[in-house]
Amino acid sequence: MQGVCGACWAFSTTGVLEGANFIATGKLPNLSEQQLVDCDHTCDASEKDACDKGCSGGLMTNAYNYLMKAGGIQSEESYPYTGKSGECRFDPKKIAVKVANFTNIPADENQIAAHLVTHGPLAVGLNAVFMQTYIGGVSCPLICSKKLVNHGVLIVGYGAEGFSILRLGNKPYWIIKNSWGKRWGEHGYYKLCRGSGMCGMNTMVSGVVTQN
Repeated sequence: MQGVCGACWAFSTTGVLEGANFIATGKLPNLSEQQLVDCDHTCDASEKDACDKGCSGGLMTNAYNYLMKAGGIQSEESYPYTGKSGECRFDPKKIAVKVANFTNIPADENQIAAHLVTHGPLAVGLNAVFMQTYIGGVSCPLICSKKLVNHGVLIVGYGAEGFSILRLGNKPYWIIKNSWGKRWGEHGYYKLCRGSGMCGMNTMVSGVVTQN
C-alpha cells in the first residue's frame, strides 16, 4: 500500500516485474518500491521534464531504464517500503531481479489483451479521477479524460459480466490491481470497461522481460 506517498509508478513497476519473473522462473518475489522512490531520478529521453521524483511521481518506462543501468532491483525484505523519500541505500549485492528489456504496447486493446495472456501483467497509466469513489462492479465513467493520465496501475486480467441493474447485457472489462490497499475497491482491485480506451488506459502500456 503506497499511503500518502505518490509512488504509484513504483508499485506499477514492481508489479510488472514480479509477474514477468514469475512467468520466466516460477518464482514470485516481492520487490522493493522504496529503491525506486529513493534512487531513481531518471528523465524521459524525449521529454526532459518528465523525471522520476520519488513521492512526487514518476513514469514506469523511466524506472525500467533506471533498473537496466543500476543492474536490477532488490527485494522488499532487503529494502523495505517507508512511504517517504529518503537517501538511496541500493546494494548491488542484494539484487533480486534484473531487467533485460521492456516494450511499449500499442494502443489497440486486442493487442494489449494478447500480450497480457502471453507475457503476464502490464504496467498502465490512466486517469484515476473516478477511481477515488469506486467501491465495486464494472466502472464505465461517462466523462473521463483520456489525455490526463495521472496514475500508474497494473492490468492483471480481463473478463465480461452483467454490469447494469437494467440487464443491458455483459460488459467487457479489465481487471486492474491498484496500490491503495485491500480496503479499497474489490479487495484492492478495479474493474474498468474494456474496448474504448476508457480513461486513457491504452495510452501508456508497457511490459518487461526479466533476466536471471
